[in-house]
Amino acid sequence: MTLTPGQYLRTRREAAGLSIADVAERIATAPRWAQHLGRGWLAQIESDQMPASFNTIVVLHQVLQFDLGALVALSAKGVEAPRLCVVCACSEADRCVGLAGPCLWISDDRCSACAGSAPRSNTDAA
Repeated sequence: MTLTPGQYLRTRREAAGLSIADVAERIATAPRWAQHLGRGWLAQIESDQMPASFNTIVVLHQVLQFDLGALVALSAKGVEAPRLCVVCACSEADRCVGLAGPCLWISDDRCSACAGSAPRSNTDAA
């Protein structure tokens, strides 16, 4: 599964059950942004209309669980794409954790936590 960096961040946010508004609310800015500005900024990052700066990635990582190595690999040219679940985009370094513990790979592109779920489309709305 090859995603753009923005699609990866969106898929991890959605897998965590968070909306763009949820993430925007948890990000502290100085001065404080109006929430609609934060939502617009995140939507632009997730749609790859605006690249995320290093500082933005650090802040997002504090609010949202994702694999920094996977994000780097998806951002770099000529680097092999990381192994990601087609449903939730988890990776070896960032596994889903449920009642049964951390997920396991049940196929080349699916984790055990997503066994019965349909893959997400890269073009689904946020």
